[in-house]
Parts: sequence; structure tokens; C-alpha cells
Amino acid sequence: MIVKDLQPMSIVEDQGFQQFVRALDPKYKLPGRKKLTETVLVNMFTECKEKVRASLKNASSVVLTSDMWTSVSTEAYLTVTCHLIENWQMREFALETHTFHGTHTADNISLELKRITEEWGITEKVVAVVTDNGANMVAAVHKAGWRHHPCFAHTLNLIVKASLKAVPEVVQVLEKCSAIVSYFHHSSKATEKLRDIQQQLKVAEHKLIQSVETCWNSVCYMLERLCEQNEAVTTALCLLGKNTLCLNQGELSLIKQIVDALQPFEEVTREVSSEKHISVSTVIPLVSLIRRAVSACERQSNSLATQLAQQCQRRFRGVETIHCLAASTFVDVRFKHFGFRDKDSVEVMKIRLCAEMQEVYQAGQSAVPPTPGSVSTACSTSEEPSASVPSTSGYNQSPTASGSTATKGGIWTDFDKQVMSNQHHRSASTDVLIEVRRYSEEKLIPRDKDPLLWWQEHEQTFPALSKLAVRCLGVVASRAGVGHIFSPGVSDPRPAHLTNYY
Repeated sequence: MIVKDLQPMSIVEDQGFQQFVRALDPKYKLPGRKKLTETVLVNMFTECKEKVRASLKNASSVVLTSDMWTSVSTEAYLTVTCHLIENWQMREFALETHTFHGTHTADNISLELKRITEEWGITEKVVAVVTDNGANMVAAVHKAGWRHHPCFAHTLNLIVKASLKAVPEVVQVLEKCSAIVSYFHHSSKATEKLRDIQQQLKVAEHKLIQSVETCWNSVCYMLERLCEQNEAVTTALCLLGKNTLCLNQGELSLIKQIVDALQPFEEVTREVSSEKHISVSTVIPLVSLIRRAVSACERQSNSLATQLAQQCQRRFRGVETIHCLAASTFVDVRFKHFGFRDKDSVEVMKIRLCAEMQEVYQAGQSAVPPTPGSVSTACSTSEEPSASVPSTSGYNQSPTASGSTATKGGIWTDFDKQVMSNQHHRSASTDVLIEVRRYSEEKLIPRDKDPLLWWQEHEQTFPALSKLAVRCLGVVASRAGVGHIFSPGVSDPRPAHLTNYY
């Protein structure tokens, strides 16, 4: 309870808890506070740390997420979490939450990140680091020599905030809505009057929701609740002599347009925030769906949708050309090439993916060097490579195995020589092309299924591609886990579905 639920260590001295434990087992003796501090928790920490270290040692690649947080007492903290795929299961470890001294410059942050990774022995295994879009965090990751990925949820946050501020009429109506909610929140008389009217009108007795500056989706929830309770709110305001706060039909129409435009972003943010591990494989499909939904709203003369479309174009320009995102989407058997808008981006991604797979093949077998010819040609052609025998994966195949009986003579001698000659002329690029094509022909799995489980079942079928899938699907899309570390179990005055760490 102390570790999992963050209960204070003094709980073992509370009379109520002691009575509870005695009721469960009268013979059990609770450890004292001193023993907990000096022995039990220390042993648990040591054991846990060794297990984490063992997992990191066996990992071929890891992904870090990091964020900084300032406490109420103005103390700065830096947290680093680590993500990896182990036995086709996503694992997440909080490596350290450390007091951060000094200014938050890129150099200082970079030094702390390197110190932590050196301590855990994973500096050379880091394939990407996910942080917010802050210039100091981005620069710190680059200074450390790692690839940076912006937090997807934070990017959505920046898009929505910038768009809301860019439309004057939207700013005005949001200020008025916020004033309405503030009036009811700060007046017990107004709150009671609203409740009475809700009962008379037989509508849901829901409280109004105030928007929060650090939580953009609260704007959407505030507007939705005001639309739902508009009749009750308007009646209460009129009876209380606050007619100037009443929303007119033009403002209500604008509010509905705002909600329609924000709905796709709210849905995606909620999905990203609720998932424990969301891979970057979802970014390209989600961006495509968002832009499609925003375009539909824009065609209805929605001024906010126009701004959202422009911000999406700015923030997500060329997102399908980022190889890590594109490769991750392709090896996610829920999406493959169906998640892309630009089919040319798929072909470019495949060419580079084939080159990476060829390295895997060459490292995994002692074969004759590939025949002259570029990987690009092999991956872009639509013709099936010629072979006098059915193709196999070739990943664990010895080039001399097929000719093992040739030296014995007999009727099979010429045939065995022909087979061995064919195998000598097989190139890694040919095997790569065959494997990619076979994977492309596999059926998509339902979107609610776990792609890692699919890869666990098909690892032997796609020996090279599966190794890249471990690396690609291990990259997370957001730093949500860091936020939950900073705020575990903290009560929030807003409804649970408003809780957001971006």
C-alpha cells in the first residue's frame, strides 16, 4: 500500500489500520515504521532495481520519455521513463525522478539525461526520446546525440490553443461562457437556483464546467455542458437579474461550431491520454483522420476549423515522410499502408525499410555477398524475383545445406548442384523483397487488437521484419506516463475525464 498507493509510512502506526490487520490475521505482526524505512523498502527497491537493470541489459533498443515539473514550493524535478518491448510485451520503467538544480538550459538538461542513461547502461541503446515541444528539451535531446520525437498530445494542445486565440469572435464567446460558469461557481444562491430550475425542467442536474488554461479540452467540455443546460442556465440568469450573461442564438450557433471543430481533437486527446502505451504507429493514421474531419467542418464555413486546418498543416507538414513514424505505421498490422494519405511516402519508406532489413539478413546468415544491384530497385519493382525453386525465408539457412548429398553421387547429383548454384545467386535484397511482399499480403487485424501479440505469433514467419518491428513499435507517441508519475492519485476538482497532463 505504501509503494502502490503512496500511503504514508505512518499508516502502520494508525490504530484503525492495526485493527484492520488484526481482523484479517491476528497472528500477523506489523513491521514498525523504522523497519519499513531502513529494511523492507530498501530491500524492495534493490530487488526491483536489479530486475529493471536485467530487462534493460537484454533489450536491443529503448525509448525514453522525459518531462520537467515544478512543485508548489518551486522545486524543479526531472523525470525519465524508459519504454521497451520484452517478449513482445511493452514494458515501462520510471528510471528516475530527480531534483533539478540550476537553470533549465539545454546543456544542463542534456547532462542530466546522459547521467541517468549512463547509470543504467542504456546510452547506446536509446533510439528516440519523447518530450514536449519546448526548445530547451528538444535541443537537450539533440545535444545528447539522440533522435527527438515531439509528444503527440502536446502538439495537439499547441494546435488547438493557437487556433482558439486566432479567431476574435471565438475569444469573445469563450470569455462570456467562462464568466457565466464563474458566476454560478462563486454564488451559492445562483447554484441553488440553477439546481431548482433543473429539477423543475426535469433535466440532468449537472454542474457547469469551468475551462482550465492548462487543459484545452476543458474548453470543449465547458461549451458542451452550457449547450446541454442552456435552457436552465438562461432561466436562472433571468430570474437572478443577470440578463447580460444570457447567450443569444448567434452565440449558441457559434458555440456549436466550436464544439464540432474541436470534437476530433478531443477524441484523439482522450484516446492518447487513456492508453497506457500508445505507439507512434497511430500518429500518421490519427493525423490523417483529424485533417479529414477538420476539412469537413471547414467546408461548412467554420472559422475555427479554418484556423485548425492551417495549424495542422504547419505542425504536421511532412509527417508521413518521417521514417520512424512511417515505418512504425507500416509494421503495425492494424494499419500497414492503409494509414497513409500519400502513397508515394509508402514507397519511399519501404525502400529504406528494405535497406534496414537487408542489414538484418546479412547479420543473421553467413551467405555469399549480394549480387550487384541496389536495394531501391528491388523494393520498388512489382515483378516477382526469378528463382528455380520455391523461395524460403533464408534467414537461418546455410548455403551448403542443399548440396550436402551432391558429393555422394547418384541420380540427384545434377539436381543438387543446380539448387546449390541457385542459392549462391540469391541475394539478401531478394529475400527482403519476398518478406515485405508476404507481409503486405497479410490481412489487417481489428484496430482494438494488440499488434504485439500478432508479431509474437508471426515472428518466425517474418524473421527480419519482426526485429525492426520491435524497434519501431517500441517508440511511444506521448509522454503521458511522465505526467502520471508527477500526479499519481492527486484529486482533481474537475470531472475525471478532464484530467490531462499536457
